[in-house]
Amino acid sequence: MVLRPPFRCPVAVHNGAALDEVIGPAIAGRDWALVTSRSWADRNFDARISAIAGSPAAVISNIDPNPLVSRMPLLSEEIPDVAVVVALGGGSVLDATKGMVALKALSGDMSPLLGHLAGGVALPAEMHPIPIIAVPTTAGTGSEVTPWGTLWGDDGTKYSINDPRLYPSHAILDPILTKTMPSELTRSTALDAVSHALEAIWNRRHTTFTDHLAAQAIAQVHKYLPIADARPDDIEARGALQTAALLAGLAMGTTQTALAHSISYPFTARFGVAHGFACSFTLAEIARFNQEEDAARLAPVAEALECAVDAVPDTLERWLVALGVGDVMARHLTADDIDTFGDSLITPARAANNLRHADGPIAREIARRAFERLTDG
Repeated sequence: MVLRPPFRCPVAVHNGAALDEVIGPAIAGRDWALVTSRSWADRNFDARISAIAGSPAAVISNIDPNPLVSRMPLLSEEIPDVAVVVALGGGSVLDATKGMVALKALSGDMSPLLGHLAGGVALPAEMHPIPIIAVPTTAGTGSEVTPWGTLWGDDGTKYSINDPRLYPSHAILDPILTKTMPSELTRSTALDAVSHALEAIWNRRHTTFTDHLAAQAIAQVHKYLPIADARPDDIEARGALQTAALLAGLAMGTTQTALAHSISYPFTARFGVAHGFACSFTLAEIARFNQEEDAARLAPVAEALECAVDAVPDTLERWLVALGVGDVMARHLTADDIDTFGDSLITPARAANNLRHADGPIAREIARRAFERLTDG
């Protein structure tokens, strides 16, 4: 019997909010620091927030995509003694901030953090991280409403930091901030949200509540992604994608991810495939795989996609093709490259959540078949 976790979300969510109206009350006169990416720092957002909430004690903008564990000591040292950290950026910024505030709360001691990342050891009870105000500028990871953060080893190993104390205190979703995303990033991040939602549905830890959250997320991405891609300035579509990412994050934050994410990590680490494409290109094939085990589990997906249950895999595949997922994957690798992965496509903690068991050979077969179907060989 699988113990299904309860739903939690202690985050104050400001959805469809204007940053300038919400950030001041969220900071509430406290000393603060800004963690962001270089591109957002170049847009002088520290000055914009300073005009509302006073100057930050520090601006930390050297956050790279796919943040490395080995960078955490230097980054955490840059956080001054402040009462709150504003994390403004994409998923990498939000995830890096969680690692940074955790390590700062550990007084820079990497031992408990490494034990947590590599061995699943709980972080010390005496750890009291600085609260985070999360301001996502993409619409995909849902990190603004989860206690999870993704960090990477220098060798490409993917790690997860996970602690209830790392839930952001506030999530500010201003759709205007996502308008700067180019088309491929818009698609990649939206597909990350779809992956979270689908994996929450065909998850051993799913609940009726997470099914509803996930199905709504899928339906919104399916409806609004083409609009946002065709009309980048469409605020309604951008806001709908942000909401979808949040809903998928809430579902995934309860169930955790599963086989598609397990398969995805080496594609990002070895070939540089953007996470949203790496974790979504197998979705139709995993739907076929899971359909053989329990077709009824695809019913929420069918409802979201407005198709018959037995048509879910083909419907997903047509959608992925239309979004150019195969073209993106083919830019990075060939089908034969997949055979070199060995058993690295299985991350036990993720793959075990899938409703049907898969080992290394099965995962390689799923990945290769998905790649070939999306790229016509």
